[in-house]
Amino acid sequence: MLKLSTYLFLYLSGIPLKNIFYILFFLSFNAYAVEYESFTEPDRKITIAPPEAGVLESIAVKEGDKVKAGQVLASLENRVFRASLAVAKAKKAATGRLNSAVAIERLRREKLDRLLPLLAKGNAQPYEIAQSRIELESSVAEVQAARETLNISELEYKQIEAQIEHRILRSPIDGVVINVNKEVAELASFSGTDAQIVTVASLDPLRISLRVPTAQAVAFKLKQSVSVRFPNLSSTPVNSTIHSISPVTDASSDTVKIDILLENPKGELRSGVKCLVTVQ
Repeated sequence: MLKLSTYLFLYLSGIPLKNIFYILFFLSFNAYAVEYESFTEPDRKITIAPPEAGVLESIAVKEGDKVKAGQVLASLENRVFRASLAVAKAKKAATGRLNSAVAIERLRREKLDRLLPLLAKGNAQPYEIAQSRIELESSVAEVQAARETLNISELEYKQIEAQIEHRILRSPIDGVVINVNKEVAELASFSGTDAQIVTVASLDPLRISLRVPTAQAVAFKLKQSVSVRFPNLSSTPVNSTIHSISPVTDASSDTVKIDILLENPKGELRSGVKCLVTVQ
């Protein structure tokens, strides 16, 4: 209720009665606060599944662990790929064929360089020069083939590395492990419930979703201040703002989804807790 002094102040200020009516209506509207019940929930919750079926070789986390984006959570069995990687590593390091080909090319190039001056003096035959050129071209081709073989070995090594990395499951976000559904040596599928290995949730910020009647939601604004209190906890209310307002109304309930984000850098606020949101 607006105080009587507000009415008197506006009247004595010389404001026309018509304008006073609109001012009082505006003040009354803005003094009206609505409270909505909801629950806190993770801003993001992701269940990590393997890209292909395989036996779990390791699980690197447990429920409650804090993880960073890119951190290893689990991995599929990789013994065959590691053995193949060792072979590929040896192949890409085997430079004996290339070194031999380079040495032979150098000798044949030196031979041709010695014959050319002799040909000009008549001390060498043209067929000797032609034969020497053919031998040199053969050596150049052998060097190129040896280099190409090493390049292919390098690509094979990188391919096997990628296959091993493909079977390592990493966290896509910073968050907390809220569920570990598998054990080491269990078979993990890439679809269905068997694919759910680890679930990671982002608890900073926490999200609160409201379902607000359309008639009320149209008056709300982005960044509008709200107050959040937890009736079942002895914590103090938390101030926040409206983060997003759905552009569409749910036809079945005539409500609009409104999201609020609560900063939670220290993890003091829990997910799944009942809360009451007051919107002024």
